[in-house]
Amino acid sequence: MDLQKRLDFIAETKKKIYDISEVSESGSKKTAVSRMNALFDEGTFVETNAFVKKRHNEFPESADNGLPYEGIAAGYGSINGRLVFAYSQDFFKMSGALSEAGVKKILSVYSLAEKNGAPVVSIFDSSGLAVTEGIDVLSGYGAIINKASLLSGVIPQYSAVCGTCAGGSAVIASISDFIFIEKTNGKLFVNSPFIIKNKTENASKDVGSADFAAKNGSCAKVIDGEDELFASLRNLIYYIPSNNREENVYIDSKDDINRLNENLADFVLTENYDMKQVISEIADDNKFYEVYKDYSNNIICGFINIAGSTVGVVANQPKESNGVICPGACGKASRFIYVCDNFNIPVLTFVDTDGMAVSDKAENAQFALYAAKLASAYASASVPKITVNIGKAYGTAYTIMGSKGLGVDTVMAYPASQISVLPPETAVEIIYGDEIAKDSDPAGKRAELLELWEVEKSSPVEAASNGSIDMIIEPNQTRQMIASAVFLLQSKRESRPLKKYNKLPF
Repeated sequence: MDLQKRLDFIAETKKKIYDISEVSESGSKKTAVSRMNALFDEGTFVETNAFVKKRHNEFPESADNGLPYEGIAAGYGSINGRLVFAYSQDFFKMSGALSEAGVKKILSVYSLAEKNGAPVVSIFDSSGLAVTEGIDVLSGYGAIINKASLLSGVIPQYSAVCGTCAGGSAVIASISDFIFIEKTNGKLFVNSPFIIKNKTENASKDVGSADFAAKNGSCAKVIDGEDELFASLRNLIYYIPSNNREENVYIDSKDDINRLNENLADFVLTENYDMKQVISEIADDNKFYEVYKDYSNNIICGFINIAGSTVGVVANQPKESNGVICPGACGKASRFIYVCDNFNIPVLTFVDTDGMAVSDKAENAQFALYAAKLASAYASASVPKITVNIGKAYGTAYTIMGSKGLGVDTVMAYPASQISVLPPETAVEIIYGDEIAKDSDPAGKRAELLELWEVEKSSPVEAASNGSIDMIIEPNQTRQMIASAVFLLQSKRESRPLKKYNKLPF
């Protein structure tokens, strides 16, 4: 055997693989290996199964520069020093088409991630599947969906859509915990927008686009440019443990745990204030990482650190429709709570809402079912749960927004918060309607009873008297008291009934 010839052959093969991987750039698109290098810490990406190829090369040389190797790069590396696995479709090889061999590379990554308890990042940019392989590659789609589903809630899964992500790939991406889409080139859909527009009257011109996916809640973020997308994804991974057995992430912060929030008292009394400013004010270093911000923006979801610990935040947004709760808000928040629960992240809830949305549109959208999803998400979550009632909380909205009755561990309230079975105006009208009508001065009597209800009956003191509120705090104590609650609950353990229950992230 001529060893030198063998070494030369291997070197030439590697050169072909990596030359095309590194240099084939087109406008704002990157190759698979370039994307991996952008995702991982510098110099840490290690490719696995680089030599895997299709059994038959049906693609002409012009389609893949004469290379019989797959349109997928897969491997591992570190992100902020933590082990992460990833695979990326490469549009510059076979147009990123998924083949049976490509499926093997992807499944190998999932298998390694499972063994090592590490996250998986999936990067999508493909024209579809290798049609010539027929049912074999369709079975491969099923195998990937099966593995991703089995590992949902076991390891975090992230998807980055940098090109077309259609059909089976869109299903795989949607099983992940968070989807990011590149604004210019990213497309996410099951059926081609072209087909939809030809078969559907008044079809949206944006169907399949990144903005369309953001507005219907299909993706967590839309980001302009791949470098910015991967930087944001790296930031999100920083907040979340590597698997469901790890304790919560702790990030060292120099922010004083006893820092007072001096401006909150006046700020939260402002009409239609921005809840995001409240969240940022109490967070370590005032940093708030929001997800799903373009979908159902009357509720807010995202991550902060409190005294170094990651905390998932769910909050009504008074700035948008007075924070009313609609089906979309329930779905958005419940999905987020399940992800937090899967990965041992405490859930912090800020409540200030006018109540449940009142419309036939909401009822037609299975409102009761979505409200049940939100309530069930709170009830079934075994992680530490902390609620702060900042403003209004009435009736069903009070109950399903992280109330004590749902098993929340610590509930606090501001002195100015209003907690009641009904809004004061409605309560007075229903309970005292006859008395008001008989009074010689109905308007004066109504105003008197309304003031009494607002001062006493909807006061947090009333809720605290039966144990529904644990403590009434001053707004400037918010950060201190939340940090104290997180510390108190860090060793929380709960026994739950044994049941067969698969916590998919939706």
